[in-house]
Amino acid sequence: MILSNSDIHKALTEGKISIEPSPPVEHFSTSAVDLRVGSEFRRWKQQARGVELSIDVSRVRLPELTEYTEPLAPDADGLVSIPKNELILTKTLEVIDLPVDSCIAARVEGRSSLARLGLSVHITAPIIHSGFYGPIVLEVLNQGGYNLKIRPNKACLCQLVFEQVSSPPTCSLETVFLGQETVLGGTKSSPGAN
Repeated sequence: MILSNSDIHKALTEGKISIEPSPPVEHFSTSAVDLRVGSEFRRWKQQARGVELSIDVSRVRLPELTEYTEPLAPDADGLVSIPKNELILTKTLEVIDLPVDSCIAARVEGRSSLARLGLSVHITAPIIHSGFYGPIVLEVLNQGGYNLKIRPNKACLCQLVFEQVSSPPTCSLETVFLGQETVLGGTKSSPGAN
């Protein structure tokens, strides 16, 4: 069952979910809440001509790949440009907490107005499991014909849809993405983290 805006507000009031900082009232729709993008943006480094990097996905831990990414800084106007045909990693400004005993999970989804410009947000694995806490990392892909500019800490790139879990989970959530501080997962003190 998807929670309505009144159900979301009730869950926030009762501490069944937490969103910090609190989204303004205009970010709530009938059955979702818009989340803002934060200020950390990383792009995968371009490979030099004649050099091909291969990554063994069966062995890799994302925090170890920091050296293959580079920061994407805002321009003089404070806007970050997402080049066409590029994948950018960023995270939400808001930190989400879905306590396991609340029996609430969520899905992060893109926004249709941005999709019409060719912007895919959170390409795969949209489930935010019961027991998750931390910011949500977004895999942002600009598939449109133009570079797109966004304002960090202001632009709403995604929405969160909350769902009731049918019964309390009987196991704990274990992933490197719990409490993540960087867009590659883990904390800023992780090896190779910037």
